[in-house]
Amino acid sequence: MKSIYHKFKINFLCYFIFLSFLLTGYIKNILFIFLIIVVHELGHILFLKRYGYTILKVELFPFGGMTTSEKYLNSPINQDIWIYSGGILFQLILGLFFAFLFHKGFIYSSTYQLFTYYNLGILLFNLLPIKPLDGGEIFFLLFQKVCSFSKSITISLFSSLFFLILFLFYMIQSNLNQYIVLSFLIYKLLDFYKKRNYYQNKFYLERFLYLFPYKKIEHHNMIDLKVLKKETLHFFKKENKYVHEKEILKQRFDK
Repeated sequence: MKSIYHKFKINFLCYFIFLSFLLTGYIKNILFIFLIIVVHELGHILFLKRYGYTILKVELFPFGGMTTSEKYLNSPINQDIWIYSGGILFQLILGLFFAFLFHKGFIYSSTYQLFTYYNLGILLFNLLPIKPLDGGEIFFLLFQKVCSFSKSITISLFSSLFFLILFLFYMIQSNLNQYIVLSFLIYKLLDFYKKRNYYQNKFYLERFLYLFPYKKIEHHNMIDLKVLKKETLHFFKKENKYVHEKEILKQRFDK
């Protein structure tokens, strides 16, 4: 874990927000926010390392963080849910630790209330079903339990847009910091939309190159790669016989 330290990167927005807090005297506030964000990302890192993935970068924002790894798009759904839930679990543990400190008299009531305010706020924010927040990623994974990867991308885009609009109306009278958060969410959702075909092709390419564990098998009378699901092995009817999905993918990539 000692090499993880060098993977951390502080986004330039953090310096702007942190400076505004420091100049107005809210030093304890910014320390709590920074502590919560780091602990949250450590939760993701722990589960990523638990499942053997290499951490590429951990970028810290004033409202959260983003951990980038070499995780496959075809990795097991429940495993991915644990990874995205890791930050939430670590925040809950941190909350219990501060509750212990308060009840033992190690910290004042005002300090505990201030910490709880930020911890709960960041926790609820990350649970919003908007990509790339943890809630949005978990929603995306739950869709993949019942839908194809292609359909899950479409559903996730529309559901994220719907909840983003609701969040926008809720935050209509926001301050500058909250407008920065909204701008970030809009930017990331647009980026996901622009890269949807890239993710789709990456999903196909992984299935062509590697072997993944499957829980069920499906047979199709027509060749259509858009029906491919995570954790499902597909066979397609071709010339009156069913062929393995890799045979179809080979025609797409082995050129």
